[in-house]
Amino acid sequence: MNLKYLVNKLKACKLKQIQSLHINILSADYPEEVNLFLFELLTFKLVSYNNVIVSIPDTFIFIEISSSANQDLLRYLPILRFSHHKYLNWNIENFRVSQEITSPIQIVCHYLKLYDLEKIDTEENLGHDIKYPLPEEFCQHLIMKYFLNKSDKYILSFKCIEIFVNILADQLIRFLSSQYFTINDLKLNLKEANIGSTIIKSLLSTSKDFVIQSIKTKSAQFKSLTPEYENKINQFDNSNYNIYFFNPYTLSSYILYNNKNEVPDNIKLLLNGQELEDYNTMTTTELLIKLETIARRSNEELNFPEYALTTDNLMKMALILLRVRANIPVVICGEAGCSKTSLITYLAMIVEVQLCTLNLHAGIDEETIMIFINDTLKKAEKGETWILLDEINT
Repeated sequence: MNLKYLVNKLKACKLKQIQSLHINILSADYPEEVNLFLFELLTFKLVSYNNVIVSIPDTFIFIEISSSANQDLLRYLPILRFSHHKYLNWNIENFRVSQEITSPIQIVCHYLKLYDLEKIDTEENLGHDIKYPLPEEFCQHLIMKYFLNKSDKYILSFKCIEIFVNILADQLIRFLSSQYFTINDLKLNLKEANIGSTIIKSLLSTSKDFVIQSIKTKSAQFKSLTPEYENKINQFDNSNYNIYFFNPYTLSSYILYNNKNEVPDNIKLLLNGQELEDYNTMTTTELLIKLETIARRSNEELNFPEYALTTDNLMKMALILLRVRANIPVVICGEAGCSKTSLITYLAMIVEVQLCTLNLHAGIDEETIMIFINDTLKKAEKGETWILLDEINT
């Protein structure tokens, strides 16, 4: 972003007296020009480029600087050394809790409350009788106890809590909607106690691990910027997940796992005593049936193109599906030519959603991206649509 771009971008803002300006600096390809822009803006509330002059009202200006290996942005932009700095400490008390009873945080906290009181396996109609929102402080306490406990050293932002809550809420809603998981039916059909609480415990663990493992991987990649770690590659898919999929329209539940020996004994009862399958011995057709079971939305017969579906791809698709259902963006990393694009394309066909792809090659401009996004938003009005930003690292 050069000075010309920044001046025209500020001009388009049409800032008013009652508004404040938030500048988020992620990188600086032209640090001298960015520094000049900030100097003029902070000193004179006026910036210029050739015949374009832009002034702003006397209002607050907030500058957010992205973290980097050696805080290079602060070194490249000396004007920032002379501005007022405020270091923001992370505190759970600053976490704002929605008071909408149907919001993900309220759904999760109502369940955590029952789980905390050991009533998951005794109270019928769980979640259907939420009439009043839980207080903010109480929700903060539950999040601290069940999410941040023993893992707060990995938590970097409130976004981590949001991801945890959204994934868990989506799973809980599907769990609630299944007629098979009422307290009476579980006791009648399985004659086994504590299945509900075991499922909740596993959902908690899986949702939490999604966040923690992602942060650990990012931290390891950050370390790889130093010579000591440059030849090391950190893998994300080495965790033993028990991933639950609940079908609210049938009396069925599905469990995916890396290690069948890690599945709790009372959860095995949900499979009606059947031997746990070894995904590594399944054929491509058998894996496709398993994928359709957890991902399809209709029973309409579809013709899928040939795809070399493997156990590894099945697990990756399941993890992606959990995130997408919870409205969480997905970043897929891998070496060139390892079929990342074809994996997403195939999964979109299984889920029966529109997939719009944009290749972010080196010469693409902002206008092209905006046109693509606007066109995709129009398509999304007719049905769920996924966006794939391909080759984003270029």
